[in-house]
Amino acid sequence: MALPINIDDLINARTVESVRIEFKKGWNPYSILKTVCAFANDIDAYGGGYVVIGIEEKDGSPILPPAGLSQNDIDKIQKDFFKLCQDDIRQSIFPPIEAFDFQGKWILVIWVITGEQRPYYAADSAGKNPRMKMFVRHGTVTKEASQDQEIRLRELAAYKHFDDRTNPAASVTDLDLGTLLSYLQGINSQLFAEAQGMSLVDLCLKMQIIRGPNENLKPLNVGLLLFSKNPEKFFPGCVTNLVEFEDEAGTRFSEKQFKGPIHLQIQAILAYLSSSVIKQYVKKDASKPESVRFDNYPYQALKEAVVNALYHRSYENENPNEIRIYKQPSKHQDASVNNDGRRIEILSYPGPLPPIDENALASLKITARNYRNLKLGDWLKNISLAEKFATGIPSIVDALYDNGSPKPILSTDADRSHFLVVYHIHPDTPVENKDGVSEYIPVHLSNIQQKILEKLAEEPMVDSELIAMMGDINQTDIKYLYGHRLLRSKDNSGESLYFITEAGRIALKNVF
Repeated sequence: MALPINIDDLINARTVESVRIEFKKGWNPYSILKTVCAFANDIDAYGGGYVVIGIEEKDGSPILPPAGLSQNDIDKIQKDFFKLCQDDIRQSIFPPIEAFDFQGKWILVIWVITGEQRPYYAADSAGKNPRMKMFVRHGTVTKEASQDQEIRLRELAAYKHFDDRTNPAASVTDLDLGTLLSYLQGINSQLFAEAQGMSLVDLCLKMQIIRGPNENLKPLNVGLLLFSKNPEKFFPGCVTNLVEFEDEAGTRFSEKQFKGPIHLQIQAILAYLSSSVIKQYVKKDASKPESVRFDNYPYQALKEAVVNALYHRSYENENPNEIRIYKQPSKHQDASVNNDGRRIEILSYPGPLPPIDENALASLKITARNYRNLKLGDWLKNISLAEKFATGIPSIVDALYDNGSPKPILSTDADRSHFLVVYHIHPDTPVENKDGVSEYIPVHLSNIQQKILEKLAEEPMVDSELIAMMGDINQTDIKYLYGHRLLRSKDNSGESLYFITEAGRIALKNVF
């Protein structure tokens, strides 16, 4: 049997943090047992981890190709492991251990999730009466727990992340087999092929998204959020409303609503933003020979904020996520700020968990790692929608900086009732089609006027470039095109940068 993860991605720490992977060259039972115990105790709330047997490591990284295990030993090791889990870990846990043919060698992978009955103790050696010790893991080091850590683990035992709780209002049949299979196929998991002959219950047990006695199995909240066709039935907040405002007053707007499994919802939102909102432009600088390309809003920054809104929110809160796109400049903009009011706002509920507060968000210094939905993050990381721990805000800042965009505005209130991300548009983005074009009024164009629009349709140009291409331009032609809203301009290093409007493109299409 396989695991619901891509093994190559796991070994190379692409979707799982390296601190959550322990490599063992061979079968060293009690050393492995201590690591399993530490992953199950999960004192740093990483969400458990993986023990990979058959691969040697150096400085925390795998040595490849793998040393491998003898195929004849695989079955014996698996049986020995389950006996150890039964006899030498208290409380007993039975994490799945699966064999894989990796780069032509056999390896074993143990998948350990955060235990339900923490704290756990493991025998430190073989024998009739071994000492049972509590083990924890900090970074890549497994060690015996201190007295303070024992107290901390007992406190953690009383708390369970929302996405790791069973949902008494749901049943296994609320999980959709097609969505499960599509996910496994998307991450290229070997479990996809094996799942073809499995029942829904067996597959859900294998993926550890249902729990309970056989006569009363219930789905975990994370399973419903990802693999129910209608998660909003159980979590009204699992909806995203997107509104685009066409004017400053907010009287002209359009709305879209996104529902469904979280990962599919994220992908649908990002696809819409990519196709309908994000635009690339060329910036010309008279003092430089090369042009600079920029986006009105960089995709990576939008992706991080959208994922954050659906990943880190509380699904006990019924308020839907909101994305608001303001497409026109404000007439009352603050001249001291480098923006004209065009922006995207992404709002989710509630706000961040302590110790993150208003001041931390304003300074963009987010170092705490505290998550509402720990398991959800793992499933999103498998499909490259979520990043590794504590990388979201730095990724946003870097993406905006690389694009030449203003810094983001992150905010909440004193009660942490919401989390708001604001991206102002790139300052060089032209204002196009401000008044809309609901009806085309034919405009007569002279040959020179037509040629000007054709050049601008290819890319924006400054005065000197237009003159170099077309000779001395009569300002009457520019005024004519400007007056009919066929082109617009803005200052660019002392020159006027001209760009075509939507009305200009329509006028070109209607030239005979």
